[in-house]
Amino acid sequence: MISQLCTAQTFFAVLVADTKDPSLGASCEKDLEEMSGALRHISKKIEYSYQEIICNQDKFGKGGIQEAISKIQSKPEDLIFFYYTGHGIHTNTQKSNFPVLYLKDESLELETIHRLLKEKKPRFCLTLGDCCNNILAGTRSMRTARPVVRGIRVTEDTRIARKLFLEANGDLLISSARKGEKATAHPNEGSFYSNTWIQALAYAEGHNTHVSWETLLADAENRLQASLKSLPDSLKHHSQWVSSFRDAAAPCAEASFTEINKFLNVLADEKLSFADRSRLSKLGQKGFFGPSAKVNIYLDDPETPVEMQPIDYFLKRVVNTAPLIDEFNFVERLSSLGNGCTYDVVTLQEIRKTR
Repeated sequence: MISQLCTAQTFFAVLVADTKDPSLGASCEKDLEEMSGALRHISKKIEYSYQEIICNQDKFGKGGIQEAISKIQSKPEDLIFFYYTGHGIHTNTQKSNFPVLYLKDESLELETIHRLLKEKKPRFCLTLGDCCNNILAGTRSMRTARPVVRGIRVTEDTRIARKLFLEANGDLLISSARKGEKATAHPNEGSFYSNTWIQALAYAEGHNTHVSWETLLADAENRLQASLKSLPDSLKHHSQWVSSFRDAAAPCAEASFTEINKFLNVLADEKLSFADRSRLSKLGQKGFFGPSAKVNIYLDDPETPVEMQPIDYFLKRVVNTAPLIDEFNFVERLSSLGNGCTYDVVTLQEIRKTR
């Protein structure tokens, strides 16, 4: 189905889903619904006409994808988004580290599809494959655990969507699993990576002003690993991406929300020794925070912060109580920079471990 164009700029979306597969079909159906909704939301925010082509059921195959690509007549300011959810494999003969899409008729390399879409010469082309990337064709790991959804609140602010989709000039290729890895899905809630990717996008729209594609994808990866941490290593997977676009450099890149998230979550990692965490806390305090910085703390998911703590007290508390802390999320939009590239006010979501 293709919607009618109504404005000069168009957001083309090709959504490919293996909805007939006996084991994965319900999950792919959920992925299709959620991704379509997310992309329509984005196109509305950036005021682009949304043209969606769905390849599922009888259209799920190489022929259906080629037909969809042939229908895209993009102009220099247009956007193209390709999304695949289904089975994937990796062959011994392929050179690409990205998966081969395991279609009903004839397989296609994800990277080949990305190259064909780039030849349409849109301003921004994004290709995302959520599928396995291992040597043997097999069933994606179906998990009974519900994917973790965390965040404080999403706003209707359009700035982040416009920054990501209108200021980007180039292309981005993403897969949910690296070479040799299987992907994971929930039978009713959809694929884990697709879920965390949409969560990271929604979180950035509501809370971060200096977001880039690199920081958003790093956040999605962090969320993916949090959702998989209870699984054995053999079932874990890691997203990968390559890009060739030029993002405007974020001011104070060393104080980006991704780096602060990493720093705080390392401090709360009880697998590290107390001495190592103490040493890291002193280095991080100088690099990220002003000497008189204050920390607003949300616990789990409330509307208002429960406490404000001086930065030195807060960091010491994190080091001492790491076994109680599950995860931190830095809320950039409710934080403020002081002189230079350090924060004077820091707002955090602190998620405690359940007992």
